[in-house]
Amino acid sequence: MKSAIIKSCDAQECAFNTSNGCRALAITVGGNSDQFCDTFCPSKDKGGYQNARGMVGACKVTSCKNNINFECSAESIEIGHWGKDVDCLSYIKKD
Repeated sequence: MKSAIIKSCDAQECAFNTSNGCRALAITVGGNSDQFCDTFCPSKDKGGYQNARGMVGACKVTSCKNNINFECSAESIEIGHWGKDVDCLSYIKKD
């Protein structure tokens, strides 16, 4: 199994989100709310690794169709604002 790539993230206020996309080595999905990006770090300072391409390291959202044993089986995901939270917008509820 390969880790899902973070295709896009519109959380400009996140320390890991640069003009080149998410620069966290790996994020965790599932935090304060179901699909919350648990790695979200609001800061005007930027961090992460310049050459990293953000991926999903773990997903705690067991109600998602793409969650297999707490790993994301999607090829890629999108992160963005859903209300006040920064969530995985690629969430698909299991049947």
